[in-house]
Amino acid sequence: MFNKTNINIAFEALFENKFRSGLTALGIIFGVAAVITMLAIGNGAQQQIIEQIEQVGAKNIIIRPKIIGNIEQEDNVTKKYSPKLTVKDVKAIKSVLPGIEKMTPFISYETSAIANGKKKNCNLVGISLEYFSIYNLELDKGSFFSELQEKNSDAVCLIGSNLASKLFAGKNPIGKTLKASKLQLSVIGIIAPGKNIGESLQNIGMNNYNDEIFIPISTALRRYKDRARITEKSLMEKEDDSDESFKPDKSEVTDQIEKIVIGISETDHMSESVDILYRMLLRRHNGVEDFEIVVPEHILQQKKQTDDVFNILLGVIAAISLLVGGIGIMNIMLASVLERIKEIGLRMSIGAKKKDIKEQFVYEAGLISLIGGIIGIILGVFLSYLAEWITGTPTIISLWSVFISFFVSGFIGVIFGYIPAKKAAEQDPVNSLRHS
Repeated sequence: MFNKTNINIAFEALFENKFRSGLTALGIIFGVAAVITMLAIGNGAQQQIIEQIEQVGAKNIIIRPKIIGNIEQEDNVTKKYSPKLTVKDVKAIKSVLPGIEKMTPFISYETSAIANGKKKNCNLVGISLEYFSIYNLELDKGSFFSELQEKNSDAVCLIGSNLASKLFAGKNPIGKTLKASKLQLSVIGIIAPGKNIGESLQNIGMNNYNDEIFIPISTALRRYKDRARITEKSLMEKEDDSDESFKPDKSEVTDQIEKIVIGISETDHMSESVDILYRMLLRRHNGVEDFEIVVPEHILQQKKQTDDVFNILLGVIAAISLLVGGIGIMNIMLASVLERIKEIGLRMSIGAKKKDIKEQFVYEAGLISLIGGIIGIILGVFLSYLAEWITGTPTIISLWSVFISFFVSGFIGVIFGYIPAKKAAEQDPVNSLRHS
């Protein structure tokens, strides 16, 4: 099938004109590199979204407060009253919504943790025990707090790995105490280190738990602050308090809890569950829509669809660059044919057929493309790792993108090399020998 003589002649032509061959291959080199780099960036983004979905939980629903203005009835006299988001809502949801696997209220305070003479700003988070299983948080040391400790509002806590290393460097924190605001908390567990959470995940309910203190929700509400009971007087007292480790909440949100995280058993009934939650909470809040229901998976899936479109666009741009590279091969090969007309005539005069001439130039174009493809693959891999190093965003190089790029580069060389090869094979031997 392959004529070794024609292949050898094609190789000789390439090495005799190294500079021209290099220029011819540039389009393919950058085209292949662009395909591999862009697909690697796209694959990395896709993997990030998959990890995010796993982190926020594919079966989770989040209810959080929504700040609204004063809502008045038609007589413009009586204002509608809403108790806001409270622990009572949690109990009501448990009794009404079927298919609940786990559920936790959530509240957080900005504070400072002090231990061993060291101080670290952090968040104090009040949750129920089910929070850890909802978000698949694992223990590095110690144990989770028990239902009895939660019921008794015990002053116990679990801390993130970063906080543990900064406050208890070189020591075992289990059994030690730390001070957060005016309360001494006994450390009973260390959360295993995990990835830092980006802003997109924080917006849909995730937290950077590596730097947080976790306490039972009852402890947070009874021993720290219950926003449902806060008054202007108590807020002023906090402002005048000499203990600066606790930062009073001056936001407009006066809900008792910041959010409710619900893990349901069946995602097939997610829409129905959201509808039931909405109608129930609207009724409990006296018709005031001062809450919003967020399904993190839906948001991330929408982001995934957007990224898919973007990846397709990147692929099209990269494919266009390969096409431009193929056109460059064709143009330079046409110029090469005009320069080598005498060589073509000489080969024909000693017995070469039109098929041989055509094969010679097709092989030459194909070799340029394949060599350019190999260099492009190496460059693409290098650029992928460079992009990851510069941006910090992971890139994933897939083998199929490498194989496809290599195959397409060779295919483009053959296709775009055929026209110059056909033109070379159609030269008249006599006129070719006379060409100067």
